[in-house]
Amino acid sequence: MKKRNRIIGVDFDGTLATIVRPYPKIGKPIQEVINYILEEQRKGAYLVLVTMREGVALENALMWCEDRGIKFDAVNDNLPHMKEWFGNNPRKVFCNEYLDDNNFGGIEFIKEEIARMKGV
Repeated sequence: MKKRNRIIGVDFDGTLATIVRPYPKIGKPIQEVINYILEEQRKGAYLVLVTMREGVALENALMWCEDRGIKFDAVNDNLPHMKEWFGNNPRKVFCNEYLDDNNFGGIEFIKEEIARMKGV
């Protein structure tokens, strides 16, 4: 059986960049998360940006990510092979792992989990 690559869904505000006001300003990079997703992508994981941003705010976030070497396989959408597998494009974006500061524990929990997985 062919090994399937993980799909990592990543939020932007508060997960890749610190939150600053007024929205849609972009904060400082959260380097632990950036390093983690880039490393996982090098290992074969797909990256999907799952964000509330749209329009110019989304375009600015994507440029910010590109400046840091982050290239997403999909943005607020399912990957093409998952659409094929589902036979449609469900409204919920399918990922095996979601990194979002609104998850249980917030960004500090995410950082701790990344460190734990790396054995730090």
